[in-house]
Amino acid sequence: MTVSIAGLDGVGKTSIVNKLLREEITETYSTYGINQEIVKINGLRLGLTDLGGKEPFRNSLWPSYLSRSDALIYVVDGTREESLDESRQWFVRALKWIKQNSPVLVLINTWDKPIDDKVIKTVNEIFTTPSNGHLIEYLPISPITGKNMNKTVDWLANAIITNLIEAGITVDYFVSYIKTETGIVEASIKTADEQIVDEGSFPVIRYKFAPKNESILEYMRIGGRQVVMAADEKTSCWLITTRTEEFKGTSLLMKLLTEFIKEIQGLRIQKDDDLSESDLTGYLVKYMINNQPFWSEKQLPMFEISSVDTEELF
Repeated sequence: MTVSIAGLDGVGKTSIVNKLLREEITETYSTYGINQEIVKINGLRLGLTDLGGKEPFRNSLWPSYLSRSDALIYVVDGTREESLDESRQWFVRALKWIKQNSPVLVLINTWDKPIDDKVIKTVNEIFTTPSNGHLIEYLPISPITGKNMNKTVDWLANAIITNLIEAGITVDYFVSYIKTETGIVEASIKTADEQIVDEGSFPVIRYKFAPKNESILEYMRIGGRQVVMAADEKTSCWLITTRTEEFKGTSLLMKLLTEFIKEIQGLRIQKDDDLSESDLTGYLVKYMINNQPFWSEKQLPMFEISSVDTEELF
């Protein structure tokens, strides 16, 4: 998946990219007003293209690179009101160049200044424009203080889900095995298709954790379905897609599961590593059922959670 980051010169695009990437940059090269980062996050590669903001680059490079991007982050300097009109003009052009229905995030860079609601409202009003089918969100941000940087990462994760759906990939079954203070909890979500775990997939799916400070990513094809697995030392999760003749979107599926692992890691921190079945149920229902449109059936999938009898499995 490729995400382009665009905006006028000097609005803080590169500062935001560097703040987002931290120490996870694996390859970096700059040429002709473009800074491309190949980022490895939990074993997955995500391409970020930082487009030069000077006018010659906007005219010559933006159309080509944006047309090949899966999502757009457009950066606006919220402290330079005099440049907002010009920035909007190029934003409108960018929407025409990027793929139809691609997700778009407008970041309002406030640098190290307090976020002014009036400025945010002004930018929202100025940048209101026909979306051409794009899902556009607005977010104030500061690469200096770190304000809302995590929300930007969350948006990237949601952008991946959007691309997953656009690729026509749907999910029939999800199961996770999560270590808690009282043992291992199994939480599963599935559609009404009772044949999913009876077609040869079930023997493959079992709790499997990574060594400390490591992660696991696995992929296989069984019975016309894609089966993807991700794990760290305390969480293991599996996902099975709807049966299809064409296998695609594998990296997106892997990214989905690695984002789930990260969310559980964050939940552990909030709960001082004392997760309960109630905590997990609330999270899974909210984020993996109610807010995820990738399930193959229109009605809500079925959810089950229980403790794992480890003696039966070994």
